[in-house]
Amino acid sequence: MHLNIFVSQSCFLHCKGCYSFSREEEKGQKIPTNILIDFLQFVYDEGVRKITLCGGDPLTRCDIIALLEKMKEIGFCISMDTVGSAIIKDVAIGKHLIVKQVNAEKIAKLVDMIGIPIDGSTNEIFKRFRQTRADLINEQLAICQELNKYGANICINTVAHKGNLENAYELAKLVKSLVVSEWQIFQYEPLGKFGLMNKDIFEITDKQFSDFQSTVLEVFDNDISKLQFKASHNRKNAYMLIDNSGNAWIPSSENMSTSKFSYILNDNVIIGNITNIDDWHKICSYLDRKFI
Repeated sequence: MHLNIFVSQSCFLHCKGCYSFSREEEKGQKIPTNILIDFLQFVYDEGVRKITLCGGDPLTRCDIIALLEKMKEIGFCISMDTVGSAIIKDVAIGKHLIVKQVNAEKIAKLVDMIGIPIDGSTNEIFKRFRQTRADLINEQLAICQELNKYGANICINTVAHKGNLENAYELAKLVKSLVVSEWQIFQYEPLGKFGLMNKDIFEITDKQFSDFQSTVLEVFDNDISKLQFKASHNRKNAYMLIDNSGNAWIPSSENMSTSKFSYILNDNVIIGNITNIDDWHKICSYLDRKFI
């Protein structure tokens, strides 16, 4: 089971299919850096070597560079899922919070794999899933170009859903033209309040995902060296999420319903909370180890 940590609630986008439980938490909730570092040192000492930072968007965390430096000092292989807007500019979130442009060279050096979302070859298709006023497609391409300057390993993350099925061929051509290390294509899964609320709008069948995959493979001449197809059934119980309150979750769409959804709906799959040291061994027992 792979460890994913929400390190910020804020985000540059408002995705209709967002899986993040952090949008259900009290505004401004965040794991204190000292607790997070102590926990990460513990899981590393227990043999966990890989971790993914997500959110929200990690780049909206004010001490993200210092956090990454400490994680790298501990020894982690770090992946980070980010919209990436702050890599190329200062960004206003709402009316108050300003996220200053981050140092792209430092991000490229500290993060082993930077996940950038691209769900369509045009803004119209892109924004069916990820809401923003920005010129999103050109912004994402500019972010990739900036990261390429510093030799970053980029992974394009795509959610295959009802709104972009017809765009598979053009999207594949676009991604093929980019300088990236990987392309991950996820079958839409109704996790989190917003992912579940919009299930009927976005959910696709296994056959539709397979057809999407076939189209991508055609464009890539069946070269799968950079491709990862992640069907819903293959991701079940594959991830642990630690939210902004420190709760360690195993996501489970089977335990959700829009009629009774609340932040603690999945209490049967909450493993523990990292603010409680006594929970650390139990949380860690679920995670993948790789002793070096």
